[in-house]
Amino acid sequence: MEVLFETHPAIFWVGGRLEVEQHQARIDPEPVLIGDTPVDGSGVSIYGTVLHDGGIFRMWYQAAPKNWGEANMVMVGYAESDDGINWRKPELNLVDLGTGPNNLCDLSVHSPSIFIDPDAPASHRYRATGCVDPEVEGSDHGVEKRGYYTFHSADGLHWEIDTKTPQWDEVDVITSIYHPQNKRGMVAMKYNPIIRGFMHRVIHTAEFKDGEWSKAVPALIPDQFDDVVAQSRGFSTGDYYGTAMLPAGKGTVAMIWQFRHRLPRGAYRASSLFGVVDISLAYQTEPGACWQHQDGRPDFVSASDTEWTKGGIYSASTPVEVGDEHWLYVTGSQFEHAYSINEEGKTDAVLLKERHEKGNYKIGIARFPKFRLFGFRGNPEGTVCLKPEIPDAPWDLLLNYKCDKDGYVNVGLFDEAGEKKFSQTIRLEGDAAAETVQWDEGAKAAIEKGGKFCIKIDLRHATVFAYELRPKK
Repeated sequence: MEVLFETHPAIFWVGGRLEVEQHQARIDPEPVLIGDTPVDGSGVSIYGTVLHDGGIFRMWYQAAPKNWGEANMVMVGYAESDDGINWRKPELNLVDLGTGPNNLCDLSVHSPSIFIDPDAPASHRYRATGCVDPEVEGSDHGVEKRGYYTFHSADGLHWEIDTKTPQWDEVDVITSIYHPQNKRGMVAMKYNPIIRGFMHRVIHTAEFKDGEWSKAVPALIPDQFDDVVAQSRGFSTGDYYGTAMLPAGKGTVAMIWQFRHRLPRGAYRASSLFGVVDISLAYQTEPGACWQHQDGRPDFVSASDTEWTKGGIYSASTPVEVGDEHWLYVTGSQFEHAYSINEEGKTDAVLLKERHEKGNYKIGIARFPKFRLFGFRGNPEGTVCLKPEIPDAPWDLLLNYKCDKDGYVNVGLFDEAGEKKFSQTIRLEGDAAAETVQWDEGAKAAIEKGGKFCIKIDLRHATVFAYELRPKK
């Protein structure tokens, strides 16, 4: 559906007393996956992806073995589930760690992301991005230079690297998704430029289209307001550790991992090492458009929401649709970022032992109603008027909305200028994720005839979140 961002290009005009809202996700109180084997006994991290594929949920996650130190994790665990909650770790035995049977696939990268390419030959149905450092044991892939690399697979388990040179010359966190309406892959990766005298973590993006990966361009750059938001929460400064992405009509929602730093800044790379990661939202209205934040940059998911996430929260590359909800799989840490590293970037053995004994990372779910991220609320009354792209064939209008007990939504169909009225629908009440608007005969005739239209949505103590114009079958 088309999420109604505040600056959505289909918005013709607004009126009355409208409020622009951003909604929050709810974290389940208990995680759904923990480290309980030799290959992930130090923790499981959804630096990875969950897909609903072939009738099951499939998860690729970062596995920290029991003997894990502070080197970047590169082992990629694989799990399956019928309901997205109860997970099993199948014996794949594709990587030999000398610890017996395991559920590791042979991708072996840091920060793996997987998406399905619907236009690829069978051998390349699954695409992956990840960070490769040949100096980290198990992650050389025959390459000589560290960087962000791309991979392909027929089954999501047996992987081949696309090229022995980096696709993008940076390292650490990278996420990738497929955007079905825009018919392209989208990639978001961390870069580390010097901004205002210190290294900052910023997000560059690239695309995968017609079998080719594009160059990376700057996209989400932390600014001084991010510092202000961090300071309002008791921290010093803020930047972006990574981001999930959600296709939303032609637009895309970024779920930014907001890294909020504590002092002191370390000598290590002149960066901020210590702090907590929360998640906020930004959006891009269409391909190539600038990324925008909601006013005030409120949290979408806060690490302080549960005990098992209090040290920081990170996410999968994209949410998964489950019924009328989206599930964003998240990693929670009880320990703040770099808890066991000193200011020079060296591991403190005592603190590392404490992390191992108490548990490092767990995976759980942050839920929110499907496509309810942003919304326009009439308080008490307001109007949103849309000029959407009209399908060539007859179409239905679907609305995602929620009304208070005494609230309602009315929808009117007008000509392109907003002057000639074809219909006013019956009142919509209650709560609906994708309600089909029922037009009267005048509106039906106008839609059958074709042409451009203006859709007027009147709200009284009600919120509209998203819409879709779906061609009739």
